Amino acid sequence: MKRRYTRSQRQQLKKFRTLGVLIFAAVMAIGAFIGLLFFVRPKKSTMEKRTLAKFPSFTITSFLDGSYFEDVSLWYSDTYPMRDKLVSADQSLKKLYGIQLGTQVVGGNAKGDEIPEVDKSAVTATPDDAGKATTESTTEVTTEDPEIGLPASLTSKNKQDATTESGSVQMVDPPDSKAMDNAFQKQLQDNLYVKDGSAYSLYYFVQDSATEYIDAINNAAAQLSGQTNVYDILVPNNSGVLLSDDELDKLGGSDQKQAIEYYYGMMNGVKTVDIFDTLKAHKDEYIFFRTDHHWTADGAYYAYEDFCKTKGITAIPRDKRKTDTFKGFLGSFYSTLQNSDMKNNPDTIYAYEPIGTNDMTYWNEDGSEQKWNVIMDVNGWDKGTMYSTFVGGDTPMAVIENPKVTDGSSCVVMKESYGNAFIPFLVDHYSKIYIIDYRYSQVNILDFVKSKKVNDFICINNISLIGDKDVAATISSLLH
Repeated sequence: MKRRYTRSQRQQLKKFRTLGVLIFAAVMAIGAFIGLLFFVRPKKSTMEKRTLAKFPSFTITSFLDGSYFEDVSLWYSDTYPMRDKLVSADQSLKKLYGIQLGTQVVGGNAKGDEIPEVDKSAVTATPDDAGKATTESTTEVTTEDPEIGLPASLTSKNKQDATTESGSVQMVDPPDSKAMDNAFQKQLQDNLYVKDGSAYSLYYFVQDSATEYIDAINNAAAQLSGQTNVYDILVPNNSGVLLSDDELDKLGGSDQKQAIEYYYGMMNGVKTVDIFDTLKAHKDEYIFFRTDHHWTADGAYYAYEDFCKTKGITAIPRDKRKTDTFKGFLGSFYSTLQNSDMKNNPDTIYAYEPIGTNDMTYWNEDGSEQKWNVIMDVNGWDKGTMYSTFVGGDTPMAVIENPKVTDGSSCVVMKESYGNAFIPFLVDHYSKIYIIDYRYSQVNILDFVKSKKVNDFICINNISLIGDKDVAATISSLLH
């Protein structure tokens, strides 16, 4: 039977409907107004650790094929004001849908290639440009180096060579930062095992990427033979070091120790630093963060000790250095998962300052110069950005000069963010350190190393990240 309403009830219902429409319209109007506030649109996401979409450049081609409007739509949604807060609120709301398990697997649909046996007959040692490599003694270094050539390189908008006193450095287009961010998300955050307030990144071996990376490092070693020692340090994920064999067997993925042995077995003329067993021996210590994919400075220190053994120098103990402590760090795993156990038990960063100097200079992507500290005080910073205490975070290039080391020794470190916690330990062993993050590099790194005639070229990379085909291709292009 149809319900009958009195006149007063019908009027009341009409008022409620009208009020609902007005509230909805007001919310939509406010949202549209906020969306038009171009000056408050974020450029980076602290939560997701990435640069947000940029407003697209207009071209006739993109206009006609519709991609211009797609990119505008992506930019509008990706850079909406208060984006991180809205995403966080959405994730908190989703947690109310059901019970959140303490142990879970996020992603985990990837499948690694079979890791082959080492075949030395397939190792290529001949440089691409035979004859370009010099025959100078590895102990001879260039001490006269007043300009590093970088600022002009970064501010140059054409493809001219950047010339230093030591040689010519080819300019290159920097890698697509969006592609690099996507590679990071794919390799380190799409396949996670979460347990007891900690996340573990699983590893999957990719043969094509391994071949390309190995070829690039071998080419660098061949080209630099007689001038510069080439070191390679592959950093395993926390899962391979911290989880038990039984857990790893159940989770699947590739054997990181076996993969690293394959990489190193296929290298020629390279001083490899195998740190896997060393880290495994210290697995009960705080060598990886729980809420972030990086290793801690203590994990990096053990790698530094192994590097010193390979190089034939004496490592400086941690207790000889000033220790800085930064509490409340919530890293990339927390940003991805918004896990309440992680939030309630954040990480602590321990950083060890160099003895000789804590000063450095870095250059931004626009070429602007910034004086900074090797270990920066990040107390009071956003909890998700505190890993940037190490060497200024991720910048195209940086230089550290130590006035206490007067032998003219120098090195170039090619790295991604895993190298940041490692580099401070090197400062007291070199007069000058050049730091290049290949993800943002605007110079051909091999040319740059040649031009500087440095003692050592140190490549330090996370094993998962170089397993991405785009990343491996980027490194290859910069070392050929």
